Amino acid sequence: MKSFVVQEHTKIVRRDGESTPPYLEQRLYNRLKRFDQRGRAEKDRVFSWSDRSARTTQWVGVIQVPGLQVEILPKIDEADFNGKDGKEAQARRNLLYMLSVAGQVPVRERDVARLTSRKASLSETLAAIFADRLRRELLRGPERAYIHREENLRKFKGKLLIAQQVRHNAAHHERFFCRFDEFSEDTLMNRIFRAACRVLLNATHTPLTQDRLRHCLLLLDGVEDMFVHDELFDQITITRQNERFADVLHFCRLILQGRSPTVQAGRERSFSLLFDMNRVFEDFIAAFLKKQVMPRFNGYRLYSQAKSQQRHLMRDGDRGVLLLKPDILIKTPNGDQQFVLDTKWKQFSGKVGRNDLYQIYAYTKRYECQRSVLLYPHVLEAECLDYDIMDTDGATGEQVGVRFVNLRRDLHKRLERDALACDLTDIVEEGLPLEDGGL
Repeated sequence: MKSFVVQEHTKIVRRDGESTPPYLEQRLYNRLKRFDQRGRAEKDRVFSWSDRSARTTQWVGVIQVPGLQVEILPKIDEADFNGKDGKEAQARRNLLYMLSVAGQVPVRERDVARLTSRKASLSETLAAIFADRLRRELLRGPERAYIHREENLRKFKGKLLIAQQVRHNAAHHERFFCRFDEFSEDTLMNRIFRAACRVLLNATHTPLTQDRLRHCLLLLDGVEDMFVHDELFDQITITRQNERFADVLHFCRLILQGRSPTVQAGRERSFSLLFDMNRVFEDFIAAFLKKQVMPRFNGYRLYSQAKSQQRHLMRDGDRGVLLLKPDILIKTPNGDQQFVLDTKWKQFSGKVGRNDLYQIYAYTKRYECQRSVLLYPHVLEAECLDYDIMDTDGATGEQVGVRFVNLRRDLHKRLERDALACDLTDIVEEGLPLEDGGL
């Protein structure tokens, strides 16, 4: 199988005569194109296609088609990635760290370094993460619940279903068509786990990971195999009894269905596990702030996606119009000041886009912030900017800032994480002056 490593927003050329790298042979290029275009709306595709080339978009992760594995890694700036193993490995490690902090893979932060210390592709590492975590939880005991069943039995059990009894057993008085509850491990959640294990068995080539996936299947031996579609995940209720499986279940959704990943069976077996870097960056910054920065601010509260704090920009009678959901909202202890931080996973070119400015302006005015910030990943020669908001009398005193976080560092090192926490602390302090009892 050919392995192909590229970054986001990188052009891939179909090999034709004197094509220059990065390129793919025509047969592999065509397989990848069929995979991406089959059953996907154009807005959901992983690549932007033209006649003889394709360009990766904001999706990162792994795609496998027969004979080809494409690994797409994050792109911070042009200097970050030159195809050397060291740069690839660091980009892969940082992505896995960001995914773990953001809660998008079922692994603890302290375990990421161990899993990324070996030289393995992203797909093999993600499969190992899933197999390790699911196996650990299943050894504690699989989920069990009361399952509603309707069966034609030789022994009466539960409640007799009269209509079905008449229809099926008119000539069989020794049988009873019953409805009953059975305490069983053959639950929908376990069926999903079993389906995910089978998919990953076909996608991984590491013997240890394959052994652990087979062990998971053995631990789920009493569970029925089934085809899993996305709507089934919404039928599962997380309770105190099964909440330890919640993050594993979320990862199964990425493996099996969802908007970005696609698993296709048939003559050409294909697989993908992809993450939207816009969402990864947003979730990572919110989670990192909450864990590493907010404890320094006594009483300050952080709301990711402004949960419970969302507001409409306009109103039509009793109906709200244009619901605002800023990425990160921080409030002072007494609630009299608010600060909006809006993340943008983009290469900053020295000029803020009009749409981004309109958006942050709406947040600033609606949440009555003295200051809001657009937060970008740092690129070479990027400079902080500050814009004063104006009205008819001049400057209002409200301000929009443009700030950057340096992700061109090894996030597995404690000193580097501390430096990132200090950078974010400075940004929050600019937006919300400390009150008594703060930092």
